[in-house]
Amino acid sequence: MWGDVTPAERLRAVTRRGVDEDRLAVEAADALAGFASEPASLVVACRRVLAHHRSCGPLWWVCARILAAPDAARGAREASQLLETDRTADRLGATLPLLDEDQVIAVVGWPDAVDLALVERLDLAAVALRVEGSDPAPALRRRASTRSVRIVDAWDPALTDIARFLVPAAAIGPDHCLVPTGTADALDLLGAAVREVWVVGGVGRVLPARLYDVVRQAAVASVDDLSDDGSRVEELAIGRVDCIAGPRGVQRASDAASRSDCPVVPELLRPLD
Repeated sequence: MWGDVTPAERLRAVTRRGVDEDRLAVEAADALAGFASEPASLVVACRRVLAHHRSCGPLWWVCARILAAPDAARGAREASQLLETDRTADRLGATLPLLDEDQVIAVVGWPDAVDLALVERLDLAAVALRVEGSDPAPALRRRASTRSVRIVDAWDPALTDIARFLVPAAAIGPDHCLVPTGTADALDLLGAAVREVWVVGGVGRVLPARLYDVVRQAAVASVDDLSDDGSRVEELAIGRVDCIAGPRGVQRASDAASRSDCPVVPELLRPLD
């Protein structure tokens, strides 16, 4: 596809493409592999793509892993493969419990991982929760299954017994995670109706504190800021979360949030141009 295009031209094209965060991270990893033989150029390339997508957690994860790898080209391939083979949806689908009558799974927005997790779980009644930072309607139009999903608001009187409240995370740090704006208010409003809160964060979402702080500052610098996919985000304390669903399965929130597989690379922490 790329033919004789130079690594710099390919990276420029990837940087400007309008794709979701996971796809951006995969394509960036492939493009950055072209700089593997020139360490100084690789650092510049990583910093350049991050300057355009400061709030993309998976992209920081990719760049950090590539720069910390003994073999940058291999590091890029491994990062791309891990993203492409993310098993979060499979693990989530296998772990969601059977529901009692009148119980539902409430999903903030309708993230791809949840959509795929529920493809074969037709036994589960699920609703898509609309909050300020996430409208589920566009995602539901392209959902993988033909299941009927009702869009609701947190004040809907039918939401009296929510077995699992699933929240997509743009990034997860040791103490907080970035979730769609309005999630905390929805939890406050629903109160005891929510039995457990599960944050859904796939490969590249769990970051060490120093990288998470950079992503957080870029994503919530002001109330008008948008994440790379156009949705508003806010911080949610890990203390309000029961579990985190990721590629290793569903784990206790405090355990999963503290187990980042992303190194801290000082070269990436200098102010971005």
